[in-house]
Amino acid sequence: MGNKKIKRNSTKKGMSPGTLIHIGKQRVSKASIQIVKYNEDIIQLEELVDDLSNINFPNPSNDHVTWINFKGVDIPALENIGKQFNIHNLVLEDILNDSLRPKFEAFEDYYFLSIKMILTDRDELTYGSVPVRFILGERYILSFIDFEDPIFDAALFRLRNQPQKIRSKGPDYLLFALADVVIDNYFELIETGNDKLEKLDDDISIPSNEDIPNLIREYRRVLLRARRGITPVKEAYAILVNDDLHLIKEENVKYFRDTKDHILFIIDQMDFLRDNLSAINESYQSIQDNQLNQVMKLLTLIATIFIPLTFLAGIYGMNFSNMPELNYKYGYYTLLGVMVIVAMFMIAWFKRKKWM
Repeated sequence: MGNKKIKRNSTKKGMSPGTLIHIGKQRVSKASIQIVKYNEDIIQLEELVDDLSNINFPNPSNDHVTWINFKGVDIPALENIGKQFNIHNLVLEDILNDSLRPKFEAFEDYYFLSIKMILTDRDELTYGSVPVRFILGERYILSFIDFEDPIFDAALFRLRNQPQKIRSKGPDYLLFALADVVIDNYFELIETGNDKLEKLDDDISIPSNEDIPNLIREYRRVLLRARRGITPVKEAYAILVNDDLHLIKEENVKYFRDTKDHILFIIDQMDFLRDNLSAINESYQSIQDNQLNQVMKLLTLIATIFIPLTFLAGIYGMNFSNMPELNYKYGYYTLLGVMVIVAMFMIAWFKRKKWM
């Protein structure tokens, strides 16, 4: 993993700040742009896939809100958006950097919010993360994604069918709605984590299950990565709800504050899962140690029983000629009987002491 990080971070070595190069994995084969214009009365939707670098985007207007959803990677098209909306090249550079830490930045005419989208496996405690970026302007919002998941379909449905709830509240409320959908995906990871840890807790007592240590290490790695992805989002939302941001209406701040509460809850749940996983690991180690102790105890008792038997066998294994018992007709059987009696006596004594 170390080599990959060095390679990724050194891609732009020697280049000037603001140079537009995509850093990361390209997940969409062909870029597309979706333009949504709406107000309380109407909504218009346009899907564009060709000649993206020459699109003339509608100017922001007080009559409507413009939402431009950019899916995929197309640097000339991104440059075109940057020129028309006066977006700084350093922001465009951040949009193209998949390894960018989630953050919020306030500029004079627009705000930039970068968060991580969690793509979870419903059956396994594994996930991938992809960046989702937003730019909020006076009467517009730009979103940038590079994956095929229909994450914003629910928001688009609300725009079409709930005009009073979402179309009347401005682009800042739309930013809340879109970002909130991204944050909600962390809850699915938590639910999967709870289910997997419950099953893991039941499986640790199975002696033949040799996958437990590997599962514990994998789950710990997943939770640490997920927490590193959500913690900076908490910092970004702390700025959103506490700073005097003129592009976010006062009546809409409460919605961002609600999302911040969700983020804090998610972090608390991840800490709980991590602590629960540590407790499961300790229980597993305790069970393994106890099983080992039982094995060692059994071996010690067996060795202890054989100590006097070995002593007797050693005495009569000495090559001395003046040993009367050697000439006794039933000496061999007598010695075996003595050994059996000694062994039975020791076993009975161990049981009385509750050592067996």
